[in-house]
Amino acid sequence: MRSIGYLFDTNIAIGMVDSDEGILEFIKQASRDKLKIYFSVVTECEFISGLSSEHEAQSIKFLNSGRFLEVNSSIARVAGNIRREQRFKRRKLKTPDALIIATAIKHGLILVSRDKDMDIAEEYNVRIIKL
Repeated sequence: MRSIGYLFDTNIAIGMVDSDEGILEFIKQASRDKLKIYFSVVTECEFISGLSSEHEAQSIKFLNSGRFLEVNSSIARVAGNIRREQRFKRRKLKTPDALIIATAIKHGLILVSRDKDMDIAEEYNVRIIKL
């Protein structure tokens, strides 16, 4: 199945706002390849929680991009199953990370992250790019 685009993890969104050259070049290449970039509403929550004010949030372009994917019951169930399976393997996986992985699964997106915890996405046939 050919991916329709990328799902950026929160750490990639932060790097994007901080003008990380590698991430900005990746975004340019995605645009040339006509692949869209998406974010989970989980990333929206995590990102906004780190800001000093709502006013600051208004000035950050990607937060107003309309590229946020909702978490629904189907995604929540997949995330819950992932967390349970990882717990049985004696691995800890945070709920936000499981929700982001489940979002990538349900939407057929390539996950882009710098978080080592996200490597388990490959166990669920999610392609992951580490920037």
